Amino acid sequence: MKLKVNRTTIELFEGAEIRHALVTYLTRRRMSLKFLEQLEVRDVWGHEVDLDAPASAFTQIRLTFKEQ
Repeated sequence: MKLKVNRTTIELFEGAEIRHALVTYLTRRRMSLKFLEQLEVRDVWGHEVDLDAPASAFTQIRLTFKEQ
């Protein structure tokens, strides 16, 4: 299954969650996994997405840092 994260295509296993996509994306970008809880995930329409949501429900997501 393929999913785009910030215009980067990620290959995921069937049954993966959004959390798995973020771990794959951060690892590929050589970023620390500590950023995982600091990120805000939104779909292409701007709706917030939970980290435990099934990745199969989305084709593209966008990441931004949460405002503190």
